[in-house]
This record gives sequence, structure tokens and C-alpha cells, in this order.
Amino acid sequence: MSTAPGDNRQALLMELLRELRLMSSFDTLFSHAVAERAGVHSTDIETMDLLNTLGTMTAGELSQRTGLSSGATTRLIDRLVGKGYVRRKADETDRRRVLIEPVYENLGELETLYGPMAEGMIEIMDTYSDADLAVILDFVRRANAHVARINAALRAASADTED
Repeated sequence: MSTAPGDNRQALLMELLRELRLMSSFDTLFSHAVAERAGVHSTDIETMDLLNTLGTMTAGELSQRTGLSSGATTRLIDRLVGKGYVRRKADETDRRRVLIEPVYENLGELETLYGPMAEGMIEIMDTYSDADLAVILDFVRRANAHVARINAALRAASADTED
């Protein structure tokens, strides 16, 4: 019995989708474990990752990116300020705006918890050629944009049904 060329591709796509789902689950579980060790909520850890990756942003931007209500975002920021992970800072260009910025010197505990994960990922990535890494990077960027769009649409639909 021969296998049609498309069958192998379909099987490969399904296996990749399965592995991406597992990666997402394992990443979520790891974030929960880090949050537990740090004594914060897992949403706090994910928000810190957003701030560390994307940089300083307003509470409104955080609310939009996390999908949290403004009240929940304020409570989240209060918790992060209380832990010393972030600070509120007046926007120098618009004093009415308040920016939330990481306090990098206070993130040692989180860096220690994430260190083995980051080191392992770098070791894995280092096994690929520059051309392979460029393809992987393109895929991850496009996948992240897709997930962000789907998440925003899902949250917008939820908000519409709450009205």
C-alpha cells in the first residue's frame, strides 16, 4: 500500500500542531510553578514576561494585552509594585499618563527560576543553522501574531455577550 505525498504532509502538520499544543501546556504549567515559587499569581508572571519582552507600557496597554479589566489590571499592578517587580512612572511626554516599568534590579529571583529554561532553549536553538533559525523565527512571529488576534477576538466576543 503506497502513501500519497499529501498524506505525509498532513501527518507532519498534525504532529507539529500536537507538539505546539504540548509546548503551550508545558509553558503554562512552568509559569504556574514559577508563580507559586515567587508567591504571585501566574497572570503576574505572564505580565512580567510581557513587560520584560515588550518593555514599559501603560496600564491600559497592559489591560489590552492581558485581556484583564481595568480593575483587575490595577490590582495586578498593585501586586507587582508590592513585590518590587515594577514601578509606576509618570510619562515624560504626557504627565497625565502613568507608565508601568520593570524594576530589573529586583528580578533576580525570577531570573534564577527562568535561568535553566532559557539556557536549555539556547542550547537547543544553537543546534540549528542560521537559515533554520530564520525559518523558525518567522514561524514563531507569525504564530504569535495569529494567537494574539484570536485571543483579542475571543475576548471581544466575550465582552459582547456580557453586555
